[in-house]
Amino acid sequence: MPDDEAPGEWELHSLEDMRWKDNHQCVIKYRSRDIIKSIRWSMQQPVYAEQRIYATQLWLNSDTPPKRLYTEMHTADWWWETQVRRDTPG
Repeated sequence: MPDDEAPGEWELHSLEDMRWKDNHQCVIKYRSRDIIKSIRWSMQQPVYAEQRIYATQLWLNSDTPPKRLYTEMHTADWWWETQVRRDTPG
């Protein structure tokens, strides 16, 4: 999939109705793309295959007793709890 066709077209948005607009007279403009299309595109890219992580990982340092290291999302408690939840199908 070519990069220019990847996650769809950029959409222009603006934040005009802000509570602090009295102090900030400029309209805030930003661009975004469809997040689902972006994720699907990136998951299909072979160049990212080696960096994808689907399973939880428990990282410990070399101290005695070892201490848990939190460096990436897949090393956090949330990831562990989400992976072992019984109330989700599949």
